[in-house]
Amino acid sequence: MSIATAPKSDANIAVNPANNSLIDPEITPAQTAASLPSIQQPSVAAASRRDDLRPVILPLVALAAPHFTATEILTPPSHSQPSAVVLSSPHAGRVYPAEFIAASIADVNALRGLEDFGVDQLIGSVRDYGITCINNQISRAYIDVNRPVDALDNAMFTAPPAAASTAAAASRHVRAGYGLLPRLTAAREVIHRQLLPSDEVESRIALVHKPYHQAVQAALATAHCHFGRSLLIDCHSMPSHDQHDKPLADFVLGDLHHSTLDPAIGDLLAKIITEAGYSLAWNHPYAGGYITKNYGRATTRQQSIQIEINRRLYMTHKYTLDPQGSKNIAALLARIGAVLSDKLANA
Repeated sequence: MSIATAPKSDANIAVNPANNSLIDPEITPAQTAASLPSIQQPSVAAASRRDDLRPVILPLVALAAPHFTATEILTPPSHSQPSAVVLSSPHAGRVYPAEFIAASIADVNALRGLEDFGVDQLIGSVRDYGITCINNQISRAYIDVNRPVDALDNAMFTAPPAAASTAAAASRHVRAGYGLLPRLTAAREVIHRQLLPSDEVESRIALVHKPYHQAVQAALATAHCHFGRSLLIDCHSMPSHDQHDKPLADFVLGDLHHSTLDPAIGDLLAKIITEAGYSLAWNHPYAGGYITKNYGRATTRQQSIQIEINRRLYMTHKYTLDPQGSKNIAALLARIGAVLSDKLANA
């Protein structure tokens, strides 16, 4: 999704922004957590309702196993045939740890600008074709699973985290404020009120990043067991215009400039999209992120592609799905899944 502009939410939120704004900057994280009764906290059951698109704010204790799993694995129905295709949705999560919200300068509306809003609502129909979907339920503002674990900005912490690396810290994402733990909202507002303790990195990785990638790896391994190959489709959304206010295509496909996908599969994917009447661009302005790079090589039998979906195709306005538009995109993704599953099964 775009990191240059942030939509302003008109959604109902599960936190009182006034309470958030009154937190004393001198309060420690532990004291902040103690003040959380002022925040309206829905149940874990609310977080699992896939038809409720409001943000869900829960204390960290409620987000620990076995009460909650940060990674939602949507498995195919038992009657479906296996597929070599796996879908991932790393940025659609709208569950926010309450302690994180209370310790943030930015309110929930601002934090939601980092979401790929509603993408998890579009991908489920592909399961009828044997495709497993991996969905991250925790907000990207808390931790970005589409970044390597060492992509850390040391200036955000009281001491350099153990996982930090000099090379990753120099990456354009980290320098821009969008590393593993984002420093800025999509509107480039500072997120964190105070410097974070270095062990905060490991706790967030353990809760969100590690289980997500374990689930992706397991699904790809299953595909390899059946077919000796796999294709990961990493699904995202993007705004209708870029940072220079130029209109974007309906879909942007990213294979890191032809390095993660067999060109023949790319041609087939592009044909499905354009024959459905949609416009298409390759690798600009989104070429693919860590997930695309980590799980795909064009010259091997493990490949990947990133799909960016223009939000104007399935949203009526900010944080509201267009029923017909979302139905159309879900049907297109299902067709993509069906055709590519058949292609890989018979390759």
